[in-house]
Formats: sequence, C-alpha cells, structure tokens
Amino acid sequence: MMQRYLLFLLAIGLLPTHSQRIHSFKNWATLRDANWSGLLHEPSAFVVKSHVRLRNRPEGYQPGASCLKFVGMGYLDHIRDSRQVLCGIGRTVTSKDIYGAGDSRSHVEPTLSPSQSSVECYTAPYIQVGNSNKATVSLCRSRNLVMNTCAFLSGRRKGTLNKKFPLPAQGAVQLGCQMIDYAKKAESSSDLQWLKSIHNDVWWANATRNESGVGKACASGSKTLVTTPTMFVMRDRHANYAHEMEVVSMAFSFLAAVEPADVAAQGVQVVIVDQAPPTGFLETWARISRPYRLRILAHDPFPPNTCFRSAYHVYTFAAGIGYNTNGETATCESPVTTGMSHWLRQLYEERDPAVPVDLQGAAPMMAAATAGPVAAAAGVRGMRAPTSGIVMKNVVWLSRRNLEMVRLLLNASVGWKSMRMVRNEDAVVAGMLAAVQEWNSESCLIRRFDQNVKKAYEESLHTVNPVHIGPGGDSANVRAARRRTSAESPRTRKARQQRKLLGSAEDDDKNHGRTDPDNSGWDLLEYDSEGLDLDLDVGHTSSIDGGAADIERVARAMLAVKDVGGSDIDEHGNDGDDEAEEQDRAFARGASEGDQGGDSGWGDGGPKFRMSAKSVSSAKALPMESFWEDTTELGDCRRTNVLFTFVDGDFNDMPYHQQLKIIFHTGVLVGVHGAGLTHGYFMPPGQSAVLQLLGDSFVKVAANNVFRNMAVGLGNFYEDVLYEGVDVKVNVLKQAVKRAMNFVADQVMGAQLKQNGGVLPPLVLDDQNHFSIVVPSPLQCPRNRSLTWKST
Repeated sequence: MMQRYLLFLLAIGLLPTHSQRIHSFKNWATLRDANWSGLLHEPSAFVVKSHVRLRNRPEGYQPGASCLKFVGMGYLDHIRDSRQVLCGIGRTVTSKDIYGAGDSRSHVEPTLSPSQSSVECYTAPYIQVGNSNKATVSLCRSRNLVMNTCAFLSGRRKGTLNKKFPLPAQGAVQLGCQMIDYAKKAESSSDLQWLKSIHNDVWWANATRNESGVGKACASGSKTLVTTPTMFVMRDRHANYAHEMEVVSMAFSFLAAVEPADVAAQGVQVVIVDQAPPTGFLETWARISRPYRLRILAHDPFPPNTCFRSAYHVYTFAAGIGYNTNGETATCESPVTTGMSHWLRQLYEERDPAVPVDLQGAAPMMAAATAGPVAAAAGVRGMRAPTSGIVMKNVVWLSRRNLEMVRLLLNASVGWKSMRMVRNEDAVVAGMLAAVQEWNSESCLIRRFDQNVKKAYEESLHTVNPVHIGPGGDSANVRAARRRTSAESPRTRKARQQRKLLGSAEDDDKNHGRTDPDNSGWDLLEYDSEGLDLDLDVGHTSSIDGGAADIERVARAMLAVKDVGGSDIDEHGNDGDDEAEEQDRAFARGASEGDQGGDSGWGDGGPKFRMSAKSVSSAKALPMESFWEDTTELGDCRRTNVLFTFVDGDFNDMPYHQQLKIIFHTGVLVGVHGAGLTHGYFMPPGQSAVLQLLGDSFVKVAANNVFRNMAVGLGNFYEDVLYEGVDVKVNVLKQAVKRAMNFVADQVMGAQLKQNGGVLPPLVLDDQNHFSIVVPSPLQCPRNRSLTWKST
C-alpha cells in the first residue's frame, strides 16, 4: 500500500524522479567550479551542467512529453528502467529509489565470488523510422567475463554489412552463471525485441557456463585478471562518422544513466571488438580511453582466458540519441546531447565558452592553443596570443565534391546518395565567401580600419626611424618631418597615442575576476612593499597598499577609461631613440592639447592616467566599446567584436584531428546532408549554427532529422536550405548564412557580456613592443618586492 502511495506521489510530481536527483552526491555549487577534465569519467556531471543551465534560463525549461522521453532527462530514466538480467543476479533496487534519496550508485551490486558472473542489458527509447528493421540500442554490463580472443574472432559472417561482426566459437566467452534464452524472452513482448540484436548474438549466443574456468581466471592472483573497467565497443558503420558518433553518444548516455562507481574512480579502457578497418574517428575513442591506451582487439588480442572483472558492452545502429531520426523531437533542446557536446569538447581540451576563464586552471589549454601540445606538456604558463578581443569564427562549407567524384567515376554512387551531388559548387563557394565579406564589411571595427588605414600609412612615411630611410637618410630631415606631422595632423595620431594600458587586467566585480595563469610570474604590475604610486594626473597621488586584488582594481579603473597615454616604439631603434621620440611626441601632444583646453585628443576630455616609473611595460589595450561610441563617420555599422572567416572544407583527405581543429573555431557549418555535419557536436552549444542543404529529391528522407535534432538539441541555430535538381540557389544560401552569422555573433557577445560584468573584453596587442615582462612572484623571491625598475 505504501509503495502504491509513493508511486502516486511520484506520478503527480511531489517526489523527484531519479533524473532530477542524478549526480545528487555532488553539491552543484562545487560542481559549477569543478575541474571538468577530472570529471570526464562521470558523464552525468556534464548532463547536470546542461540541465541546470536550461532550467535557470529566464524562460526556463519545460520539455514536453516526447522531448522528455526521447532527449530529456527522462531518457536516462528509461535506460535504467529497461534493465534485463540475462545471467546471474543483477543490481538490486533499494528502497532509496522509491523514496527519492540517493543516486544510481545506491543500487547495490551483489558481491560475486571469483567463480560467479553476472550479465544485465539495457536499451534506450527510440522511434523506428522507415524500413530500418536493424535499428537497435543494446548496452550490457558484465562481471567476471572470461574471453579467449582468438576463438572470439575465429568465425566469419556472410554479407557485406555483417562480415565485420565477430562470430565467436562455442566457449570463446565463458561465464559463471546460466544465460537465459534471451531470444525466446524477446518473443514474449514487443518491448523486448531489442534483445534479438546482432550485439547480443555476438556476445551471448555461444557463451558457455564454466564456473571452474571462470573461478581460476578471475581469482585475485590470476595473471590474466583485468581489474580496469573495460568498454567493449562494436561499430556498425565504421566509415560513417555519423554512426561512429552515434555509438559514442550511447556510450556517454549509458555511463550517465548507470553512473558506475568503478568507472568514476578508475576510468575505462576502450576495446574495439568489431573487425572493421581502423578510421580517423578512433582518435575520439582513444581520448575516451585515457589514461589507458585504446585497444583494437584484432590487432592486439588479450592472452587466452583473460578475465574482465567489470565490462561494459556498447552497440547501436540508427537508434542512438546521437543519430536521432525522430521528427517529433526536432524542436527539442536536450540536456543529454548538450552534455555530450561539452564532454566531447572537454576530451579535446576545448574550454566551455559559457564559463569565465580560470586562467590558472586553463594555463595548459592556453599554451596548447597558442603554441602546441609539447609546450603545454612542458608546463609553460602565462602564454598569450599576439592579439585578443576580436573573436574570429569560421564559416565552413563541407564539400562533398571529391568524394562524390570518386564514387561516380567508380560507379559506386547508388541510391539516394547520388542525389547529394552539387553541380554549381564553385558558385556556392563564391556566394558564401561573398556573404562573409559583406557581413564583415558592416562591422564598426572593419569600417574604422578601412577609414584610418590610409592616414596611418601616410603618417608612417613621416614618422619613420632613420634606420628605414636608406643610404641617403638625413636624421635632421626626419626630425623636421616628425615636427611637421605633429603640427599638421594631430588627429591622425590619436589612436596610436592613446592605447598604452594594462592589457591583462580584468573586471572582477561580482565574481567575474580572474587570476594570472602564472601565479609564479607576475606580469601585471611590479610593486614594492610600501605600495604602488600612480600619478592620476588629477592633482594628487594615491597609494595602493599591496595585494593582487588592489592591483587589479587599479588596472580595472584604467581599463574603464579610453583616454590612456602611450605611443608605439620603433623596434629597429634603441631605447635612447625611443625615449627621445617619446619626448618629441609628448611635446607635440602638449601643444596640441593646450589648444583644446586640456583635452587628451581622443574624445571628450577625461582623466589621463600615467604609470609611475616603477610600472612594467604592458600590452596595449582599449575598451572594445570605445570603437563604436562615435560612429558619425562610420555610418550605421554593426557593433560587434565577432568577425568571420570562410573555409572551403574538403575534409575527405584531411586527418581527423585537423578537421576538428577547424571545427573548434567554427561558428557556422554548412553542407549537403552527410556525415560531415556530425562535426556540429564539437561546436560550442548555444553559440553555433548548422545549415543543411536539402535537394527536392531527398528532402523527405527521415535521416535529415538527425542534424535537425543535433543542432536544435544543442540550442544552436538550424535552418533547412532547399534547392531543386543539382544546382543550389546561391542567393537563398547567402541569406541563410547571414542569418546564421547574426545568431552566432549575438550569442557569442552575449556570453562575453555575461562573463565580464556587462562589458566586452578589451582589444589587446601583445607584441615585441607592448608586453608584460615575466618575473618571479613575491612568494618565490620576496626580496624582489623592494626592487625598482630603472632604465638602462
């Protein structure tokens, strides 16, 4: 009676479902600031992160029944509820599950002796579309399984599509329990048809019961005992990245639903058990397998009678959440697929763009992005790109021309696949390039550059250092030219004269502050034990008592003001020339500014900051918003720090990791329906766009829903671009590309504003003339705190 009452409360929403409690053993406030690289073996954490973000949006998150079941948190509930014990005793469900306490780790796995085994299998909800009678999801968990690899791979199946699946000999798999007749059980209910999959046939059809053999192989001292959790992966379409990603999606979902404690604690080694050739996608499986190496069973067999203490078996085809053909969910955002996207990006050390940068924790990632993996492995910290502030995003055209040309010439293009050829691809590429150029040309930043580039060039002819003049150079004439330039065109120099600033400082109000990636090397300011003196040029001197927070507050105040002095340095001169040139420029500025009532020469007069002699040379920077505060001369321009680059992406012969390097910086992904669009899972969720080109001959193919579900599930922009025959309508495509760029730019800027307290990151130049020197921290070299900087 009590159980029925509790189930009633659960049904009407007064008790939380398991999916609402998932990962409840962690405090979300702690999880929010967690080291996500350390959580790669706990996929449920990434699902929780995505679910919390959806739920905490101003508009909230209220999925419908179909969304909840097929792509929402209920999806993981259905995986858990589908459990079928095929051999031995599976997990026992405790009363905690009924009363709403704990997580799936409250499920007690009974202790097994070395001679005992267990097998339990799961599936996931999916809609079978069309005549695909092979569509299935099969996920199994086994303990104390003994395998003889050579016998496991000894048979050969018939058929082009089936020959890749192993046909194990009798006894190649041994268990310490009696396997039920799962095929007969499948016939007893339509809900159990998934038990008849090729996956279960491979693993369990010829498995035999052998307690003594299992007990010997699985004994604690056995040399063939594997205690590392193992994931056996069986791929169905090895050459199709979309189906490879589908298998990854189910490995992720399976672990997120079951939350195995051993995987969370130890990680999991991935073993590819099918006999298909290796492909570039194995890079992803290798990363999932870390810290253990990826193992191809056919290339690297285990010793005879190897016992696997804990194993997870994954197989799916045309039914996994990563290959979702269900049209009912094409408008559903999904915390599961979004969590998977964050997880995939974390596997490749790509940061979550919606999270403020933890510079200390992100130091290896920044070193890898700026220099490379070897520099990151060497522990290099404090690395920066030469410029920052402008976000560059790719618009990628996924070309199929070379692939389809080979298929056509070899008479291998059959069925509806041949309908995906684009005849006017050159026009498509030209049109997309034009769309990107037209969009960029409306940027205030680009227009300001176009407006000032000629003036800057003409000024450089007069302000050039004598080393550039050539054999007949006359330094006196050069100085005269400089004075003439100073008197004649003060405004052309204002942008160059007003940019020296602390480029590394950040706004830390409301927890938006950041730390230096190199805590052992301060490169913001140098200060002594009595504080840092700053001449604010407003009639008095202020003293700041030491501390990184105080320094950042001063730097933050400087960042907030655009009227900051400074000038370029001639990289081919020497320090003496630079100082003399600066004095000349300062004199000219003073004369010019005196005529304007003390105005700095850049906008309306504001406070002029001047660093004391003890400050360290830093990067140049200006608030990004200053470049479009006055657009009188620029016209109606787009106020954005996001710009786009067009990439003609023929990925057919490009290594997989190089493809992803391009995709990680992509904002808009465009292509005819094909596996390449699966790269959308690696793009930043909520800040990206996918355009799927659909010809009239295959516009109604159910597989088109795969990429609709992918993009919308991740909270990204999606649009069908329809065309007729074999020629794409270029003008229609151009307009769709521009709409996609609008979305990406808005979302990227919105995330930046949220992270930085309502302002965009400054525009920063960090080159050989404008940089912050690296010094030991006061903790490492305390005596250096009293040193002052001297010009030598």
